[in-house]
Amino acid sequence: MVLTTSSVRLWFRSLFFLWVTESKLFLRQPIAAFFTFVFPVTLFLLFGSIFGDSYLWDRPDLRYIDFYAPALISAYVGQAGLVNVTSFLALYRQVGVLKRYVASPVTLCAYLCAHIAVQFTALLTSSLILAVVAECVFDVDFRGHWASVLIVAVISTACFFALGFLVSGLFKSPRGIQATGQFLFLAMFFVSGATFPRQLFPEWLLTLSKVSPLTHVVETFTGIWLGDPISQHINSLILLAFITALAYVISSTTFKWEV
Repeated sequence: MVLTTSSVRLWFRSLFFLWVTESKLFLRQPIAAFFTFVFPVTLFLLFGSIFGDSYLWDRPDLRYIDFYAPALISAYVGQAGLVNVTSFLALYRQVGVLKRYVASPVTLCAYLCAHIAVQFTALLTSSLILAVVAECVFDVDFRGHWASVLIVAVISTACFFALGFLVSGLFKSPRGIQATGQFLFLAMFFVSGATFPRQLFPEWLLTLSKVSPLTHVVETFTGIWLGDPISQHINSLILLAFITALAYVISSTTFKWEV
């Protein structure tokens, strides 16, 4: 197939209108909108009001809230991939939306790109809201570089979107997909360090938490936010990139467009 300027323009135009449509559908889902935009800020304000002014025991120059803000922002990358992506794909597969795109002029690739763009936009908006609240209410300290933070955010998001597609491909039942995605996110969330610093964990739980990719996301994103050089977390970034590639390869062979 030869790509022309008009065909590329048509593809991006279709992508844009799909993004607009899917964004409206996403905002019409009250549960998804609540847990994307409201719940993270509520949880942040709750923990901030309890522990915000206390200092970390191993970092006397760092308040708990300065650590918790980037930790919570990065942790919700897991929700975007394992909960939001899997829920919408499971629903659209069940009602036959994905199947209908096979017979439409809009390619499945354009649809999936638009859907990923919706989730990424929602995640970015939620993160910006939380960052603004953190700055205005608690005067959170940011010591890193925005370019490094953006690189880590893109790699982390790609990783968990890939895991979302993997879960959607490995399970056939929509309820099974949603339950598995939610279970994996919650399990990873509570051992990632986004609720309590991992230094408080017992040795066995600390070792177990290192298996979770969300732990590496939270640790890397928080470290970069607080001024660590990106080279200090290169092993975690390589691991996340490897998981991303492996998950996309597997999901490309297991993903189903219809029930």
